[in-house]
Amino acid sequence: MSENTEFEMPTPDAALRQLDFLVGSWKLKGSTIEGPMGPATEILGEETFEWMEGGFFLVHRWSSSFEVAGTEVLDAGYEMFDYDPATGRFRTHFFNSLGPYDDTSSKYHGGFTGDALVVTGPARITRTPNADGTVTVDSDVPIGENTWAPMMTYTLTKTG
Repeated sequence: MSENTEFEMPTPDAALRQLDFLVGSWKLKGSTIEGPMGPATEILGEETFEWMEGGFFLVHRWSSSFEVAGTEVLDAGYEMFDYDPATGRFRTHFFNSLGPYDDTSSKYHGGFTGDALVVTGPARITRTPNADGTVTVDSDVPIGENTWAPMMTYTLTKTG
């Protein structure tokens, strides 16, 4: 490398700023939907979203609990959001307490439909900001070709 070469700091794609509505600490409360996992049960937990230094990744951390078929399920994990300018899509990779990372089942991608961020992978997750500052999160599971069934819904309420 020449002594005259200057290092230029990379800058994140401006599209990432669309995720700012998620930044912060949140309490979550909602329920599973009666269906393949059994009767509807309450979901409680916490989520945080924060920008990793540099601004290229939004780090999502969560911890929640709910019941499936009489068994208390503790679901905790991390998810990294980024943006691929070549495809114009957001991508996520998640790691959680319910199983090992799987190159196919642990990735999501998507974008905005109106104000809602919709990412699809093994499920479809829709995060919709509400006028009162809360965020509604709906998770759907596939039940056929381009057909989805609701699995859970909850509301994020900002803390602090």
